[in-house]
Amino acid sequence: MKKIFTLGILLTFCALSTFAISLADLMLVADDGTFLGTFESEYSKNSIYNQYGTYGTPYSAESIFNKYGNYGSDYSQYSPFNKYANNGPWLMDRRGNYYGRLSINKYAQGVTDYSYKLAFQLKAIRDSM
Repeated sequence: MKKIFTLGILLTFCALSTFAISLADLMLVADDGTFLGTFESEYSKNSIYNQYGTYGTPYSAESIFNKYGNYGSDYSQYSPFNKYANNGPWLMDRRGNYYGRLSINKYAQGVTDYSYKLAFQLKAIRDSM
């Protein structure tokens, strides 16, 4: 499991080269306004990479890694992993600037090439849990 999280961190850092901001400076915010975590170190309590924290565990209602939750299910409109959803979470910085909608639905409004690829990387992590 630790190898998967480390691989996820490496993949997301490599893919971020299209932005002038570090992935570690971004957070996920659901379309309904719910905070869904950050991309900080696996030791940060708010990080989606902290498998023991609220946002990195597959058991939390606020985790995109919860396959049965509102924000991680393959069937929820708020999940980045529903290929038909239009309301996946947003990548944002702390100043409120948007960097794309996280979704495997490349046709959803606000999805960028980067956020689309990142969504698939995070789905692979979720599916391996």
